[in-house]
Amino acid sequence: MFDSITENIYFRTSNTFDSNIGLIKHEDHIVLIDAGTGMNHGRLKRDLNAVGIELKDITDIVLTHSHIDHIGGVLPILDESEVTIHLHKAEADRINNGDTSGTLSQNFGHDFPPITIKGILEEGSILDLGTIKLRVYHTPGHSTGSICLKVQDTPILFTGDTMFPGGSFGRVDFPGGDGKTLVKSLERITSLDFDIALPGHMNPLKHNGKKSAIASYQMAKSWFKV
Repeated sequence: MFDSITENIYFRTSNTFDSNIGLIKHEDHIVLIDAGTGMNHGRLKRDLNAVGIELKDITDIVLTHSHIDHIGGVLPILDESEVTIHLHKAEADRINNGDTSGTLSQNFGHDFPPITIKGILEEGSILDLGTIKLRVYHTPGHSTGSICLKVQDTPILFTGDTMFPGGSFGRVDFPGGDGKTLVKSLERITSLDFDIALPGHMNPLKHNGKKSAIASYQMAKSWFKV
């Protein structure tokens, strides 16, 4: 189910292989942050219905990166509604050119079909959702196109798989992952002004998110000997 973070921002914590999913419902925009694998699509529909959202209402899906546990759920949504998919240029360009290897779908015995990413994100991009605006921070390391999203004028940061609670962070052993690059991205996160951290997996941090980010940075520095 979706947990209310603010009046307009909700968060669904996964207890499976699926990624967590954020939801922003505001004015004419209904936005998902990540989409899970798609394996629990029926449950997602029910959870959206519980907060007054139909699939046809979704206008945008912003992906923190393109691994299958975050992007797979885009496919059944596209079957039922027209949405704009947003992804960092480093991974979007490959998918738009027909190379879906970065989704890692074949690692799990699936073929990911071609899709079109229309929302090409870069460092500093601003997604304007009326009075809610999302700023893109490029934070590679877990993958080449990983991003974090700061909800401007709020203490909220969507951290994707760059940072997790408890001093943890995203793995770097998949293609495109790099430990030293991840350390730099975690260091950058510690300079941002936030208190609530909404990660790609594990539980949300409704307090002391920046403190947890510092712990993740310090752990990664030790782990990767930087």
